[in-house]
Amino acid sequence: MTEDPPVSEPDNDLLRKALARAVALLTGTDCLIVVEAAADGIATFAVHQDEHGTPRARHWFNSWADLTTASAQEDPTAGRDAVLQTVTAVSQAHPGDTTEVILVRSVAGNPAAEQALEWLCQDHPPDVYSTDAPVAGLVKEAIRDDPLTRSYDLVVLRPDPATGRLDLAGRQLFPVGTRPGTLTDVTVRCEPGDEYGTAFAVVTWQGREPRLLSVASARLVPGTYTVTAELVRAGKVRFTGLPGLVEDPRGWDELIASVPSLLPPATRAAHLICGVEICGPDEKVIERLGRAHQVIAFLAAELGDRLRVSLLAYGAHSFDQSAPEHPVEVTAWRATPEHALAGLRLLEERGAITRGFPYHPHAAQLEDMLATVVRRLLRDGSAVDGLDQHRPAPTVLLTVGDRPPHPARADRSGVLPCPHRHDWRTMFQHLGSRPGTVFGAIWDQSPDRARTAHLIWRYLGTSALAHLDALDVRELTADLGLAAPVVGRIPFPLIDDTE
Repeated sequence: MTEDPPVSEPDNDLLRKALARAVALLTGTDCLIVVEAAADGIATFAVHQDEHGTPRARHWFNSWADLTTASAQEDPTAGRDAVLQTVTAVSQAHPGDTTEVILVRSVAGNPAAEQALEWLCQDHPPDVYSTDAPVAGLVKEAIRDDPLTRSYDLVVLRPDPATGRLDLAGRQLFPVGTRPGTLTDVTVRCEPGDEYGTAFAVVTWQGREPRLLSVASARLVPGTYTVTAELVRAGKVRFTGLPGLVEDPRGWDELIASVPSLLPPATRAAHLICGVEICGPDEKVIERLGRAHQVIAFLAAELGDRLRVSLLAYGAHSFDQSAPEHPVEVTAWRATPEHALAGLRLLEERGAITRGFPYHPHAAQLEDMLATVVRRLLRDGSAVDGLDQHRPAPTVLLTVGDRPPHPARADRSGVLPCPHRHDWRTMFQHLGSRPGTVFGAIWDQSPDRARTAHLIWRYLGTSALAHLDALDVRELTADLGLAAPVVGRIPFPLIDDTE
């Protein structure tokens, strides 16, 4: 062994600067190799860029015992070859160009470490950096603090104002050279998303081809959002200002396959009227109220403040003076979804009413519920709905129940006439003649029994008739015109052409 060269004092800042400079110079398939001669062996780090230009590191370790096994053999050069192989093996594992080898001494006065560094200096730059800090930590620090070498863009859809055509585009979040910790705000518009919600996808670009860096989705109420993006480090962007954002498992091909070619027509303000039958077995009443809850909650997320909800509960008629008649309850009228849901919870706590004798066991106050809706809508007038003869805002009557109505007068059905002489046909015709009225129903029975059911359920389910035990809320609300169909969902944020 030759005379040991003088060992420099530890200079962590000098090594930190050398690592930062070397990482910043990486491009394409370049590879930086850092070799640490430590007390227990040689640690080797390979730093290279991934497909997004983000520096990544791999780590290997060989103990002195492993490296000196060969030196015990007859071949006197075996030990040297084993040490040099620590660098050669890493170079072979990364077929790109090795731009630089940085040698580091992390222990002073260790004969094995000094001998290894002497051999390594014969094949690589003779400068050896001394440090008393963990080299792995310094490598991670250099990677973490490296500025971006590629632009990071948010994937957006840009609608053509004339045709509604949707073009996939990128809204720059962070340009080349941006350092970790940088914040930027972007204002976007979100429409009803797909089953995952609205995807906030970040891409880099390889020429004209986008490369998906990350994607997270949130089920958002339609509207305009100002989102803050933070560059945590190269390769990681964090969004704030979005409730319920979670990691999205989809890849790029699946994401873009869900983009419609045209922007669906905007869902306008709507008035949802829910009439729920609350007579019969408790479990059926709770299930009906639960289905109404699902629909209102779903539409609240879809339409936000564009939705107004009315909630009516109806039971069975009493035909005995000893038992009180429970009139149709209007627990909410043109209320916010939150107010209507609060009313539903009160009904759920109370459960079924008008059970058993002397309440009618085979019919319900369905005709009274329709009469109440007609009376309320007439009282409100068309101005409240923003109705006009050219483009009425929808009023949707969703009836949840099972029993038929009482006839206005005695007929062959054997069901006693309505005590108030309400004629369900007249009420239905009045509602049907009103511009913008849509009918849907959630029926206890399966839809294939509709032909044998009372005629009113076919009428009430004109636009959509769903089964209580097999409800697809998205399909039902789309059929009623209250939500965009699945094929028309907008998976990415929208940005105006003027942005």
